[in-house]
Parts: sequence; C-alpha cells; structure tokens
Amino acid sequence: MRGLFITATDTDIGKTMITGAIAAAMKARGIHVGVFKPLASGAIRNEAGFLLAEDATFLMKAAGIGEELRQEVNAVALEPALTPAVAAKISNVCIDIPKILTDLKQAMKKYEFVLVEGVGGLISPLWEDYLLADMMKELNFPALLVSKPRLGAINHTVLSYSYAMQHKIRLDGVVINRFEASRAGVLEESNIHYIEKITNLPVVGRFPLLKQANSLNVEDLAGLAELTLNIDKIIAIGESYNE
Repeated sequence: MRGLFITATDTDIGKTMITGAIAAAMKARGIHVGVFKPLASGAIRNEAGFLLAEDATFLMKAAGIGEELRQEVNAVALEPALTPAVAAKISNVCIDIPKILTDLKQAMKKYEFVLVEGVGGLISPLWEDYLLADMMKELNFPALLVSKPRLGAINHTVLSYSYAMQHKIRLDGVVINRFEASRAGVLEESNIHYIEKITNLPVVGRFPLLKQANSLNVEDLAGLAELTLNIDKIIAIGESYNE
C-alpha cells in the first residue's frame, strides 16, 4: 500500500481541493485510490437529520467512492465549525482516537493508494492532549503541506515545517493552492523560492484559484491536476511509505 497525508499551514487553505484533485488524477490513471477525512467539523444536517461533511462528499466524488462507505471515509462529523476537540465538547461527543486509527488502518488495506486529509493545521487539537500532529506521527505517512501564494506564506510554511521537524513528523513536499499564474509576480515567485530554499522541500504543484469548484466535474478536475500538480512526483512520494 502507498499513501500520503495532506495537511496545511492553516484552516481554509484548500486541503480538500488538493486532496480531491490528486485523487481524481490517480483515479483517471487507473489507480485504486482511497480517500479519508477521519474527523471533520462544520458538517451539515441533511433532511434525515444525519450530519454530512461536505469535505468528505467532495473527496468521495473525486475518488469514485459510494455513499455507503461514508462512515469509513469520515468517521467523525461534527456540526460546530470549530477545531474537533472544541466542536466535540460542545456537541457532547467523545472522540475515540484509538478506534478511529484502528478502523482507518483496516479500511486502508483495500486500496492501492490512500490519501488522508487532516483538519486545520498541524497543531489543531483533535481531542484532549491529542493534536493532528500526533495522528500524523502515528500513521507515519509521507505528507504534503498545502500553503498559500499570499504575503506571509514563507513564515507560515516554515513554522509548520519547523514544528514537524522538531516533533519528528514527516513532511515531503509543498503544494501552493489558489495560485493565479496570470497575476503571479515577485511576491508569488519569491515565496516559492524561499520556501524551497529554507525547508529543502520541493514545491510539487501550483494549483489555481477555482471560483466555482463545486461545479467542476471529476474528469476536468483530474485534467487540471495533471496540468498544475506534479502527479508523478506526488505518487513517488507516496511510494516511500514504509508500514
């Protein structure tokens, strides 16, 4: 099995879009890809009263995974749009991290390649005394860090990288999301230059800003991923996973 963990420098950076784009590209290449969003907040209740995480819905669509596997893809969906530890307390939900990890590891075995998307950034609290970084360390997948093209990207990216290195967490590449190539100038290019120089991590993609992302079909998403992400390099990173 091969796999990647996708995290970001902050919330609302676009982890789900990047994870979905990679999944769509792999699926188009004939790779049996699994997608997982173990915990999600900001879920919406459907007409039947069930909480559905839109991020999980997007990932399932991108990977061609049916609704019957939603619980496997997204073990915990929380309604408050807050970090999981806080959202769970407000909702009177107990997050059983060991069970989530056990079930996740079992479910992953059926796929040729797996993509696991985090929530927020590396230091997002998932439960009492348990951060996203702890989950990343336990799974020990190669990881991609999604960053932004804006002012502050160097600082946020390097701080995330430094925390990961300090705590012996794998980071293997960076993806710049919402990159507007037609408007890119000194700021955007210097961000990439210094991120690569300081962290020694490759920037493996410059994914564009999509104003109507939800209307994009899976085939177009896969094509866009092939154009803007180094899918060959991303797959190679995932192949370095050692169980």
